[in-house]
Amino acid sequence: MKTLQLNRIHGLAHCPMCTHTVPAEIDLKGTRARVAAGQKCPRCGSSLEVAVVIQIPEAA
Repeated sequence: MKTLQLNRIHGLAHCPMCTHTVPAEIDLKGTRARVAAGQKCPRCGSSLEVAVVIQIPEAA
């Protein structure tokens, strides 16, 4: 059984409440990218657990 390594990086997510793109910590697990649990939107204070990942920084 393979264990997947969890990487946490900074990226951008779309807040569903205030509809703005805000900075968030992103968990990369295999090929999936999700917003790390327990984060709040810096603009409106709502939970970002259901937010959509918009941008993940990558080196060229």
